[in-house]
Amino acid sequence: MKKDILDRLLAMYRFWGITATAAFTVFLFLIAVVYRLKEFNLALLFLALLAGFLWIGATSISRHCFVLLKNYIGGRVSLVEFLSTQFVVFLFPFAYRKVRAEAEDFRMRRGQAQE
Repeated sequence: MKKDILDRLLAMYRFWGITATAAFTVFLFLIAVVYRLKEFNLALLFLALLAGFLWIGATSISRHCFVLLKNYIGGRVSLVEFLSTQFVVFLFPFAYRKVRAEAEDFRMRRGQAQE
């Protein structure tokens, strides 16, 4: 069964939002471990740096997927909504539920228009 583009956009947004959240959690964990160690461990500090880069990159890709999804369903992304995507780690569950409901409304409107 071929997936609809709307389902793919939702899946991409969900994947990158979860990836950003997981990378942030790993980043904080590694920073806490580096802080608690008595001796300096360059390898852990380097892993924390890589986790931070992954967090920043996944947040950017998540924002891009969000904007693509909103544009596809015909919605406009307000400035506040765009800037709040930077906090995907904290706001992702709420933003995903909201955009999924908007996508379902779009799907219903599109289904009624085709009939």
